[in-house]
Amino acid sequence: MANKPKKEAVASSKEDLASQVEDFLKKGGKVQQIPAGVSGQTTTSGPRQIVLSHKTS
Repeated sequence: MANKPKKEAVASSKEDLASQVEDFLKKGGKVQQIPAGVSGQTTTSGPRQIVLSHKTS
């Protein structure tokens, strides 16, 4: 896909995704719509910031 022009690659990706969704639904899969603002985060404990480096004195 790296050699394809961007528009062609996007169209190909959309077709691939549509095909995968169709296969999923044919096998009995179900699509669940999640309301806006709902998070997939299951826990809120622990640090909430990522520390990239620790400066030592």
